[in-house]
Amino acid sequence: MAVLLLFFDGVGVGRDDPDENPFAAIGARRLGAVAGRPDRDGAAFTELDPTLGVPGLPQSATGQTTLLTGVNAARHAGRHMVGVPGPTLRPLLERESLFRKLVRAGATATSANAYTRQHLEARRPRLSASTQAIRAAGLPFRMWDDQGLRGSALFHDYTGEWMERLGLPVVRRDAAGAADVLGRLLDEHDFVFYEYFLTDLVAHRGDRQGKLEQARRAEALVDAVLARIDRGRHDLIVTSDHGNLEESHHPRHTLNPVPLLVWGPHAASLVREIRALTDVTPALVALAGGGAPTPV
Repeated sequence: MAVLLLFFDGVGVGRDDPDENPFAAIGARRLGAVAGRPDRDGAAFTELDPTLGVPGLPQSATGQTTLLTGVNAARHAGRHMVGVPGPTLRPLLERESLFRKLVRAGATATSANAYTRQHLEARRPRLSASTQAIRAAGLPFRMWDDQGLRGSALFHDYTGEWMERLGLPVVRRDAAGAADVLGRLLDEHDFVFYEYFLTDLVAHRGDRQGKLEQARRAEALVDAVLARIDRGRHDLIVTSDHGNLEESHHPRHTLNPVPLLVWGPHAASLVREIRALTDVTPALVALAGGGAPTPV
């Protein structure tokens, strides 16, 4: 039994309006819930409130810290915080990291995301919540010039196009190729995390075609992963930190709930247990750490 968490930054539950919602426009099936459609394609589904009971638009630093610690980071900080976690949130990630808790529970955990040394060794590095959470557990980072080029890690854009634009050596992949990398890691670990943040970045900066393409890539990856993994043994969880891409007529975050979609033997149990972003970490520690809920 193992768990794969696919984290798509900036994806909320939108309306079934193809003119507004790129997921509705592409006819999303696996992510039909994000498109505002009742068909869940076999997934257990619930909506999570990204506002965390704090006024204002949800933001990445507090939303991701909450997701990866089980602590309401917006309430802790007294507001929603943008960008990457700074001094206010860093101690939470160091102390309450999901990865640290998994390791303490005896689980084997890893992030599938590949890093560059230039990023990690920058004079003033901007480290995401996930990066800080991995570091807090003492887990090794998967490096692009090693694991990435050997097929055991994925860049934040699994196709490789982003790295190609940066002039870095690339491995071009489609969704099936990316799913194969994730599937192999899932066969070797109790918990695998993969973060895809172009959904949020393009929602902020891109045009309509770019937003449609990101919706397609998210849908394609989920579809390919479900075709690759053993759903009788492995759980796939898809969620986000806040909405954005589901409303393409503006570049801002939204107040929409974020999805929790789960496929696998513990899907129904997980959806019952996870009713808020603060519930994700404790539920994953219980599941991947050996205290799994009874499958239903």
